Amino acid sequence: MIASLRGKLLQLEIDRLVVEVSGVGYEVMIPFPLHLECKDKLGQEIFIHTYHSITDRAQRLFGFAQKKDRELFELIKSLHGIGELTALKILSFFQADDLYQIAKADDKKTLEKIPKVKGKTSEKILFEIKQNLKKFEIFLNEGTTEANIVDRENDLATLALIQLGFDEKTATKQVSDAKKNHPGLSASDIVKQVITGTK
Repeated sequence: MIASLRGKLLQLEIDRLVVEVSGVGYEVMIPFPLHLECKDKLGQEIFIHTYHSITDRAQRLFGFAQKKDRELFELIKSLHGIGELTALKILSFFQADDLYQIAKADDKKTLEKIPKVKGKTSEKILFEIKQNLKKFEIFLNEGTTEANIVDRENDLATLALIQLGFDEKTATKQVSDAKKNHPGLSASDIVKQVITGTK
């Protein structure tokens, strides 16, 4: 099993990267926060933790900045009916403490900020997280540090704008401009402000 990779970053897209290790290029599926972390590192050496998925149909590598992120991915994908790609999409928007609070508050609306996670899909994810709250409590009590909330809201807003058709550079600038005018805005409020053109 491939547990980590260290090598030159050859290619970077929103949801994947290619890292060259000893002349071999590995394509790795990634969550959006890792994309942001790597976007200024093309041609440089990077190190990522990986989860190596092997099924009858295919092999995939999933990459994470921290070992704890990989462990959270494994926890989410272990929930009934939630596959690897859905787990990765969830990790693009939320961390363990977010998911725990969403489940405690029965907050389907927040979960539906994830593109294409609506209706029965969001209900299914929310139900599974609620059924496994004890696992999330254990995970959170194992020393996970709370991520910077402001940065997370910025990342969430940036990703939402990209999903709406903005290119990454424009989305990042729009989010930055919105936060300068109103530092306390939530991700959804930032997106609304950008879309409506309000200041």
